Amino acid sequence: MKHSVAVILALAMLALPVFGKGAVMAEGNFIKITTATDFASGTCTSLEPVQVGDGALRLAQGSTEGVYISDVYQTQPWNDLVASWNADTPRGTKVEVFGRAYLPEYDGWTDASGVTHDGWTDWITWGAWSPYIERGCPNVADTHPTKSGSEKGWAYAYSYTGYGDSSLNVNDGLTATAFQFKAVISADGTQNVQPVLRLLSASFKNTNDADWQSKCSLAEPPVAEKESVLLDTPAISQMKRSPEYANVICSATCIAMLMNGQGADVLPEDVTLLNFDYGFGGNGNWSFSTAAAGAYGFESYVHYADFAGLRQELSRGYGVSLSVKYSKTEGGKYPYLINAPTNTGGHLITIVGYYYNTELGEYVYYSNDPASDDDLAVGHREYRESQLDKAWYRRAAYFVHDREDGAGESAREYHEATLWPVQGKTDVYALVTIDGTVLTLPQNFTEKPRAAFGGHGTLAMFVPGEETPLADGVRRVTANHVFYYDRVTVSEDGYLQFREGMVSELLAAGTPPTVYVIFNDGSMYTAASFEPNEYVPGMDLSEHYADTEAPVIGGSPKSSSLPAKILAVAAAGAVIAATSAAALLFLRGKRKKR
Repeated sequence: MKHSVAVILALAMLALPVFGKGAVMAEGNFIKITTATDFASGTCTSLEPVQVGDGALRLAQGSTEGVYISDVYQTQPWNDLVASWNADTPRGTKVEVFGRAYLPEYDGWTDASGVTHDGWTDWITWGAWSPYIERGCPNVADTHPTKSGSEKGWAYAYSYTGYGDSSLNVNDGLTATAFQFKAVISADGTQNVQPVLRLLSASFKNTNDADWQSKCSLAEPPVAEKESVLLDTPAISQMKRSPEYANVICSATCIAMLMNGQGADVLPEDVTLLNFDYGFGGNGNWSFSTAAAGAYGFESYVHYADFAGLRQELSRGYGVSLSVKYSKTEGGKYPYLINAPTNTGGHLITIVGYYYNTELGEYVYYSNDPASDDDLAVGHREYRESQLDKAWYRRAAYFVHDREDGAGESAREYHEATLWPVQGKTDVYALVTIDGTVLTLPQNFTEKPRAAFGGHGTLAMFVPGEETPLADGVRRVTANHVFYYDRVTVSEDGYLQFREGMVSELLAAGTPPTVYVIFNDGSMYTAASFEPNEYVPGMDLSEHYADTEAPVIGGSPKSSSLPAKILAVAAAGAVIAATSAAALLFLRGKRKKR
């Protein structure tokens, strides 16, 4: 068997062009650059190796821009490629990933103007990315003339309106047989720490080949497949999140479930405002979604996978999110999926386990489907492989692995705050950070919380003890509280206005609410304690907080070193229950190193 595989590979190599010494033969339909050795084989300008995770590149001190160009990767033929990246980009920095494809059809071709081409497309961008910028995958196409006369070039990539998958596609029914990455890391000089690139990956397929699904390979080394698996991955309904965007944040909710399954404790709203693609106006950009998990420090990427690869990930202890289209009834517009909660032409679900059903004669997969009405109904829905096979759109899957050592400190600027009653106002509170800064919000803060970048976002709160029911075996996280989005608003002078009498009732009951102010440009404030003294507008509170030490995260001197989800200081010395000791362990305890 080994000999025949070697012969097949040798024949495949003979059929491909030779790019010289630096070319690397990709294994299967996946490329991953993540170790120090991987990065060292490419070329760098103004970047330096750094020991983050299993190897990374950091922008050199004093530089404002660094460039990494990978080896050329010879591949099996493809016409559809999706790229992923993991980077730590604090405020004032960003990363922009480009790719170019080699089309043998155009190698040596001389066009009508007498120019002979080498078969390589232009460098095509996936757009600049950072949690702190108005990021978007632009509509970008190759500019070469074509044999067909089409003005669309040889290839293109953009955020499809309504989908946002942002893959690189080859035109005119042709295929590429090589690929190369370029990453540009830049900084404007205002950052406290330098940006770091930890991973580049690409997964590809050839839909010109009717049998392309059988050629989806494993992305990671194989492990022994378990007979059955059911992970305790948290279950979160997108439908119970902010009504401003609840019905369209399946991708962000799935990423939150996957990260929380690996020990984090993030809210879907947090991810939603961090991975929004301003290019097409949505959260469904596959590359941006896994980049969001990467920003939190996890190894994360998109892969065109198959069911064997899905069971491999589950056997290794990782949930997997799939892009799907389905109908909940037979005869619907999309493939029929028994137990589905709705009808959808574009959705993400999270697979958390499987078993082989001898009566059906097929595998059945446990799903946390965020389109379910509530957290209890999310998990665990059972989907048959024969039906999921038809519903699994383009075989796209999100893989989220362990958090890397030294990574993820720049995903957001988290601020711990206290609420002070404003003198002369009823049920109005000033949000005061631990260095005495009083935050005032624009009146329209909650309008267009995703689409209007900067100065906009989401207000949310929960009351300790008010928790949603969950299925057996599901791990509870902060998102499984009952969240309210209409009980706190912005007052006319920029403070927080609570529903009449609510705060005094909750304080009297010993259950002060936890309040979130989540900006779409990278900052998040959490207040879980109420100050008994009144705040007089204009007063200086710096002395009051003079002895408070403010740990730093994400390049902000005002930021807390703990994500806001796990701040548990309550009024009158009470400690808010169930504020995620697991998340504290995740951030301060031992981090797994890949």
